[in-house]
Amino acid sequence: MVAFDTEFVSESYFRPRLCLLQFALPSGECFGVDPFSVRDLAAWWEIMTDRETTIIVHGGREEIRFCQFATNIRPHCLVDVQIAEGLRSRGFPISHTNLVTRVLDRTIQHGKETRTDWLHRPLTDRQINYALEDVRHLPAVWQTQKASLESTGRLSWATAEFERFIDYVLAEEDRDGWLRLPGYGRLNRREMAVARSLYQWRSTEAERLDKPQRRVLRDDLLIELAQRQPKNIRELNMTRDMNRRDYQQHAETFIQIIQDALQLPADQLPQKPSGPGHPAQDEVLAKILGLALANRCQELGLSMTLVATSSDLKDFVRWHVFENRQTAIPRLMQGWRAEVCGQLLADVLDGKVTLRVQNPKSEYPLTFGRETNPLSELGTPPKA
Repeated sequence: MVAFDTEFVSESYFRPRLCLLQFALPSGECFGVDPFSVRDLAAWWEIMTDRETTIIVHGGREEIRFCQFATNIRPHCLVDVQIAEGLRSRGFPISHTNLVTRVLDRTIQHGKETRTDWLHRPLTDRQINYALEDVRHLPAVWQTQKASLESTGRLSWATAEFERFIDYVLAEEDRDGWLRLPGYGRLNRREMAVARSLYQWRSTEAERLDKPQRRVLRDDLLIELAQRQPKNIRELNMTRDMNRRDYQQHAETFIQIIQDALQLPADQLPQKPSGPGHPAQDEVLAKILGLALANRCQELGLSMTLVATSSDLKDFVRWHVFENRQTAIPRLMQGWRAEVCGQLLADVLDGKVTLRVQNPKSEYPLTFGRETNPLSELGTPPKA
């Protein structure tokens, strides 16, 4: 078992630049590794991807990504204590300092180094101590959380959620990033094709230059070019800010990319995203489900933000009501989430459950009762 954290700088590079690795053992020993001095980190990545060593992180998105970039192999025994806390309390997300206080009842004095330039060398003792404090208590935190999760039968929930989190982070590299461009959904299909081509060029160029993509070409200008579709440099420069020197050096390239995208056959154009079939009903019904879920999570001592998003609730409504359960099973009917709330939400939508305010001053103000017996309550927390 080893706790792992990193310090990095992301503002000026295509991908975050790793500046420091921190480790802590259950014995209390802490170590820092300078990747500028220790260039070959293969031994660590081998440990992180083996099937024997438990790796403990807090909000470990970047740690997973660094491992993926270095090895193209997923971590197999990763534990995220922030997620674990959301499965035993309503604290998700939760900061490192607050987590240590809540789980271990310890107050830690974290230095004020959040704006440190971790690229600068040499690092001061204060900076190093700050970095090591991020891992020092994580083994004890996880041991406490693990015992709690085992006693309530939720350890398997945590294991499943750790794997889902890893899947989500790794999938980010494969997603079609142009779909998330601001304003992309308002373009027509031909404009979408231009935006996609410009985005793909921008991504390749940014990786080559090791720069953030938006420094190569801003999102708003990319969308503007997709709409204007200039045919020559004169028309290109009619777009505000396109006369900047760093853009002008790519002017001919922009024109060529745009013209090539305009020549694509219709069957190669991006498809317009299909919106929800019943947006008004989705919104209202999802809010009702949100009340039921909030009360259920309150009873079970779970973080609602970890259990479901508003999008999850709308997906559930569409699947259960409008798609007659014929399409892909939504997340709220899979795994531990189905155990927590799946049947309750289905019963609410089927009109089998009544909702009333039992005591507005109570910690559990709402009561959900069956039609046949309005006084019987649903969702009573299982005994540990």
